[in-house]
Amino acid sequence: MNEIETIYQKSSSSGTWFCEDYIKLPNRATSYGDGLFETMVWSQDNIRFFEKHLKRLSEGMGFLGMDASMINSDELISLLKKIIPGERKRIRWTVFRAGAGKYTPEESAIIQLLQIAPATVVSEIKRYADVSLNVQLFASPWSKFKTLNALPYIIANKEKSERGLDEIILLDHRGYISEGSIANIFWVKSGTYFTSALSCGCIDGISRQVLIDYLKSSDIPLQVGEFKLDELYVAEQVFFTNSSGISYLESFKGKMFSTKPIEFLKLIFD
Repeated sequence: MNEIETIYQKSSSSGTWFCEDYIKLPNRATSYGDGLFETMVWSQDNIRFFEKHLKRLSEGMGFLGMDASMINSDELISLLKKIIPGERKRIRWTVFRAGAGKYTPEESAIIQLLQIAPATVVSEIKRYADVSLNVQLFASPWSKFKTLNALPYIIANKEKSERGLDEIILLDHRGYISEGSIANIFWVKSGTYFTSALSCGCIDGISRQVLIDYLKSSDIPLQVGEFKLDELYVAEQVFFTNSSGISYLESFKGKMFSTKPIEFLKLIFD
């Protein structure tokens, strides 16, 4: 079953978005993974936390040497208001480099894709999680972005499915907690919130950014750093955040956690 309802494209030469369900081959997305993407929630005729999505995408494009001036956010919002007014949808916005070349890029122009699908509803509670046996993450200048090379997450989610887990926790190559299979991880102990630093190889998730900003502005104790798994054994609550919302973890290696919803999280992400 194909979950995608509609696909729009905008090439470096077209100037406007057009509805198209295939892309020309070869291209630098399929040949080299030379691109980035953002997964976003469209609700109430706007993209939730859109400014943070734009900032992360622009920074990633700058790092890859792509022309960020080709992004027109107002045009994107106008298009979505026209084709899905008043609806709640999941939007994947993919940007990859146009042109040919092998490993050495020949230009900075881009091609954009919009994949519009039903909004994802996350499980409020994940019953059981364990540590990945197959995947270790490595921090790099690009690991905080959502690049088109998602192999670590594909392997991790395959392992999660094969082991019958609800979530799988990824460590970096030094053994520090990094993130979940498709989400950032937070935990709470004695009123303090904890989450992994980007130096642990995790993606700088938009929901992660929003929550960190909220905790800081509300003077709620927060520690962002490098933590070993021992931290989870003394935590009271563990939860995962991504663009679709919050999921609470019930147990990890025999340790039980509270799954009572945190009220301010509901206000932020509903």
